[in-house]
Amino acid sequence: MKRILNIAVIVALLLVGIWVFRILFPSDEKLIRQLLAEAAETAGVKVNENPLFKIAGANRLVGFFSPDAVLKVDVAGVDTRALDTPDDLRQAVTAARASLQEAKFQLSQVEVKVSPDSQSASAQLVAIAYLNGSGDPLVQELKMQLKKIDRHWKISRVETVKTLGL
Repeated sequence: MKRILNIAVIVALLLVGIWVFRILFPSDEKLIRQLLAEAAETAGVKVNENPLFKIAGANRLVGFFSPDAVLKVDVAGVDTRALDTPDDLRQAVTAARASLQEAKFQLSQVEVKVSPDSQSASAQLVAIAYLNGSGDPLVQELKMQLKKIDRHWKISRVETVKTLGL
């Protein structure tokens, strides 16, 4: 009986150890999912948000991207736009946040694939935006490339996925 109890204690300690290890050292996929969720949260604009907070939020949002990030965004009703310098990205994000009274972003169907060397990854997801209190969301499928810079994941490329209009 004592032997069974010892084995049960050892198994319980191993399970607790694995659980603690996973909390302290999350997988790259989990880190990327957290990065994308934080970026979506940071992109949001609260009702009556102070203009200085809007600018600060733009700077925080740009921090999720690598210095050489490229964004090729094609939103319905708006021209295709390519942003390929940190200044272009900062200006576009600042201008967009300044023109919004409210914005909420959600990500769904997030698929992450980490390369075997764990230095790059790709993500495909659906971004849903609720702008200025509108009940009709803007929905866009996005394809992203990410890379690890100084042990931190950064978004290096974002492209809209063109869907067939039927």
